[in-house]
Amino acid sequence: MAKSKIENKTQELNFEEALHKLEIIVNQMEAGELPLEEALSSFSEGVRLSGICLTKLNAAEKVIDKMIQEEQGTLTETALVLKGDAENA
Repeated sequence: MAKSKIENKTQELNFEEALHKLEIIVNQMEAGELPLEEALSSFSEGVRLSGICLTKLNAAEKVIDKMIQEEQGTLTETALVLKGDAENA
C-alpha cells in the first residue's frame, strides 16, 4: 500500500520536477559519499524518475509528429495534456 502512494506521488510530477529531482540524485551519487543502502534507494528513485521523463518526452514527440502530419500541410497547435498534469491545465 505504501508503494502505491509513492508511485502516485511520483506520477504526479511534471517533466521539469522529475528532471530536477533526477539531477539532484545524480549529483549525490557522483559525489560518492552516500552509504550503500541510501545509494541503492536513490538509484531506484532515479530509475523511476527517468521513466517519468521518458514517458513525458515520448508524449510530447507524438504531439509534435501529429502537428507535422496535419492534413493539407498546415500545422495546428493543440494543447498537450499529460496524464497527471490534467489538474494543472
